[in-house]
Amino acid sequence: MILKASAIPVVNGRRLYELGDRDIVVHHFVTRETTPENPFAPHKHAVPELWFIVEGEALVTLDGIEHSVESGDLIVIDPWVEHGLRTESQATWVCLG
Repeated sequence: MILKASAIPVVNGRRLYELGDRDIVVHHFVTRETTPENPFAPHKHAVPELWFIVEGEALVTLDGIEHSVESGDLIVIDPWVEHGLRTESQATWVCLG
């Protein structure tokens, strides 16, 4: 699931990213910089993750389907969904998982 920042209104200086009924436990917090020479290869695992795009534009692959993402977007990755990220320039993002 991708929550596009451009589709979420800012109310009183706050943008709320609704996660529904997902129960996500955070075991790690990682910041990453992805470039064309350093893509994040598709993979999958048993734990859910949240990826927040801090800066730049990229293509996220979820179960073989590419989606465009940009600064402010949140990617919600459920367990066992294959996921990866690549860019034609540079993207800075945070992974919570």
